[in-house]
Amino acid sequence: MNKHTILVDIDFKPETKKRLIKLAEDYAWKMYFVSTSLNLKFDSTEVLETKKGFHFYHNVISERPLTPLEIIIIQLALGSDYKREVFNLRRARAWLDGEELEDGWNTLFKYKYKKGKLVSNEYKTDSTEILNSYISVRYNKLMGGG
Repeated sequence: MNKHTILVDIDFKPETKKRLIKLAEDYAWKMYFVSTSLNLKFDSTEVLETKKGFHFYHNVISERPLTPLEIIIIQLALGSDYKREVFNLRRARAWLDGEELEDGWNTLFKYKYKKGKLVSNEYKTDSTEILNSYISVRYNKLMGGG
């Protein structure tokens, strides 16, 4: 089995708990679709809040190695910010040309600075607890588990 990290940046914060649950439900269905379509399993998920939205950290297990392009497509399918994924694609072009990818080609920034000032960081909130628990339970049910 092969282990991979899937990183998703969603620049959106639902305004109500009902919409947060809807985000979690839709996200779990996307995970299920990706899993069943590509024969992989989301082994663990951690969600952290940012100034603009949420960062999703997934550990994924697959029967065969995933290419950088497959990782990018999976991240897009899960709703990751399109600009982030275009930058990832630019970095992955070196891989397409036969070069080694640098460590950290696919990253989420825990802290973001502009002109030396912290403008965003990751943190746990009530919303991330809801997303973490709801997505995990719903995904496992969709996959046929308890």
